[in-house]
Amino acid sequence: MALDQFTGLAARREAVVAELQRLHAGEETVYTGCRINCGGNQCVLKVRRRGGVATAIEPDDHYHPGVGREDAVVSDLDLVRNRVQQRGCPMAWVWHKLAASPDRILYPLKRVAGSRRGEGKFERISWDEALDLVAGKMQEMVERYGPYSIMTGYSPNTRLERLFGLWGAGIEGWGWCSMDPERLSMHLMAGVPGWSYAEGSNDMADVLLNTRLIVLWGFDPTTTHFGAGHQLAYYLEMARERGVPAVCIDPRYTTAAETLADQWIPIKPGTDTAMMLAVAHVLLVEELYDRAFVEQHVDARSFQEWRAYILGEQDGLARTPEWAEGICAVPAETIRSFARLYASSKPTWLWKGWGVSRKSRGENTARAAAALQAITGNWGVAGGSVPFQMRFRDKPPVMLAYGEIPRRLVPKMYRSHRWVQAILLLDKVHAGELSAEEYKAIIGWRAGALPRRPISRVWAGIVRGAGVAAAIEADERSEDASALPNPKMLLWGTVGGPGTNSLNNNADSVRDQLEALERLECVVWAGTQMAPMARYADVVLPLAEMTLETRWIMASGYGGFANYTFLPGVVPPLGEARLDEWVYSELARRLGVGEQYNRYYRGDNWDEAWERYLQDEYQRLTDRLRQQGVEAPPWEEFQQQALINVDEAYDAPWHGYRDFIEGGKPLQTRTGKIELYSYAVADESERGKIHFDERGRLIDNLPNDWRDLPPLPIYQPMYRGMDHADVQRFPLLLLTSYPRYRNHSTFWNVPWLKGDCYRHACWLNVADAQQRGIRDGDPVRVSNDKGVAVIPAYVTSRVMPGVAMIHHGGYYEPDENGVDRGCTPNVFLGDPESPVTAPLVTTLVEAERDGPARVRSEPRP
Repeated sequence: MALDQFTGLAARREAVVAELQRLHAGEETVYTGCRINCGGNQCVLKVRRRGGVATAIEPDDHYHPGVGREDAVVSDLDLVRNRVQQRGCPMAWVWHKLAASPDRILYPLKRVAGSRRGEGKFERISWDEALDLVAGKMQEMVERYGPYSIMTGYSPNTRLERLFGLWGAGIEGWGWCSMDPERLSMHLMAGVPGWSYAEGSNDMADVLLNTRLIVLWGFDPTTTHFGAGHQLAYYLEMARERGVPAVCIDPRYTTAAETLADQWIPIKPGTDTAMMLAVAHVLLVEELYDRAFVEQHVDARSFQEWRAYILGEQDGLARTPEWAEGICAVPAETIRSFARLYASSKPTWLWKGWGVSRKSRGENTARAAAALQAITGNWGVAGGSVPFQMRFRDKPPVMLAYGEIPRRLVPKMYRSHRWVQAILLLDKVHAGELSAEEYKAIIGWRAGALPRRPISRVWAGIVRGAGVAAAIEADERSEDASALPNPKMLLWGTVGGPGTNSLNNNADSVRDQLEALERLECVVWAGTQMAPMARYADVVLPLAEMTLETRWIMASGYGGFANYTFLPGVVPPLGEARLDEWVYSELARRLGVGEQYNRYYRGDNWDEAWERYLQDEYQRLTDRLRQQGVEAPPWEEFQQQALINVDEAYDAPWHGYRDFIEGGKPLQTRTGKIELYSYAVADESERGKIHFDERGRLIDNLPNDWRDLPPLPIYQPMYRGMDHADVQRFPLLLLTSYPRYRNHSTFWNVPWLKGDCYRHACWLNVADAQQRGIRDGDPVRVSNDKGVAVIPAYVTSRVMPGVAMIHHGGYYEPDENGVDRGCTPNVFLGDPESPVTAPLVTTLVEAERDGPARVRSEPRP
């Protein structure tokens, strides 16, 4: 390089550095955790702030500051101890942009009298007026319509559930979208209650150091944030660099297929169980399964029942690779080759993504994947997996209830996604067109005998704010299994993400949701952004932004790393936004159960009360960690560093079910072993009842009526799959995969995560687009019998023919004709037939070019 060129380059560099120094003058840096509904909750962010305003967010540098490629400097022990930077995902860097969004709600609002829901016409009111209005409406609804007149939508709200239980009125839904088929399967097959988090698969150090084959079955860890940012994908990439082969089975050619896999096997969506059964057929016929493991750890009857089904001993139909090829479009020889590789590469880390089971019949897929790991001896061994819940070594929970636990069990009258149908179908029940039993089966009723509604005697005491204990005792004496909900008021919205924008995130039709809202007398919504759901509310409550404006202790939930992080409240809440815990505590006070709900708060100084609670929780956590040999830092240090890395106290990787496999401790199933056959589902005498296992524990993801869910993981064609009769009208199967740049719909309205980095589009295979005269970027009219949306096309070979894909979480933005121009795929959803545990987020659609038609290509012969 010539001297003058070098001098010019140096001068430009100095100018850039000087400008950056000017921009960041007077700033201080603060560490914080990240609070969002990704399930990982393990990232640490380094926030710059000046004058009480967050100005920039940078990656964590607790370990190896200034090092970009950490695997070049770390040892295996460092990786076991998770001594790497806890970096965030792409969303982490724009939290301050979301907090300052023009859509941010700063004050309590009330819908303007005479305006219609959806118009977004509100007037500002005070917090006292808003809370008095909401509490008054709650009391009014119970007085007029009874205790089952107040409900929550999607997602379930544990704070409101506890409030309902203490107050003595209100009903809740059960279940989330994330992994309920896996939660159910975990209980049925391993005796582990799905919400207990008592057992899991393994941590990522175990995968890195012990696995001999990686199978990514419908799982893209470059998008799904299990762990700090993309740390899980980072560990998998390091495993591949050490020579571990990886296979990706997915209808999409994902980033994981491109960057992490040696082989991509495309498969028709919703047919994964058929391929799994065919793999099992090869293992059984060729004697490739682990006979010794099965004999020792798998219930004998379960294995024989499943074996007989796979070999066709019951119905004469063997589930061979040739049989599966006709269903899933994977060549029989590919299935055989994969099965043999799988059997010869122990231990295998097979991870089935949760999206594979978020379909009609997803309960079967979740169980079949785990059954494969069981018969191959990969269950509960180092380097193997139990593909229900990615987990980490046991660590104490934190942020537990700050008040009493109710004695009253809040009725779970519907699957949370089915709250809409719980409202809409009541007319048919009352008209005699639908029996109460059919109604309960459709909405996913999961409740036992319930109290009657003696308004004048019992609930009059409640609505006067007195007589709570007497009312609860009356509940327990007065039971009526025929009671049905009578919804008139909806309390909606959380800070976690999905509940705040339910029109975009609830696994049901947007049109049906809007119709259900019109049946209600009062809708209350709480959140941070003026999202679509907020526009349909009567009262809007502004909440503090989750990551930057709250003080909170976060515990990692999903993923293969064990962290606690602290959110110090980097900046004060904007406007009059408040922590959701304050909102529910204030409502409890107005309903006469304030001291029971929150023993720390008496209505005076919230900040002091909350600080006492946080310090008590941290002391309890510190004591529990010390019992496990983990020394937590003092409270002041934790607030500054914002991280407790539990893995740092250990020298070896972790995997679950070790007590069962290595220690001989029986599982808490009926037989004490892995049960491929569900005795609970097989017992028809229990249909219609609330279900408890042999140890008296609630099977909390199994509705009273499981419809046609079978005891075994078998293949059942999905509702509105690629072989459904409706394919004649709507020939494309729509996937609604999670995006890289949003968590549900959170961050949809942040321009930094759109444009150059993300294009919200309908993915179409080249052949399907050519047949319809669609080119890349053309506006496409996507439709079925549930709704219509217009969205640009992304024409690509990254999806199979016959498959379309629109990323989950777009805003619902209807035009004057009701056509959704934001394009949330929920516009097209709806499944009245399938068992309800699996979130039903796929369907059939048609796609046409919107605008002047081009000449359509002839179909290929």
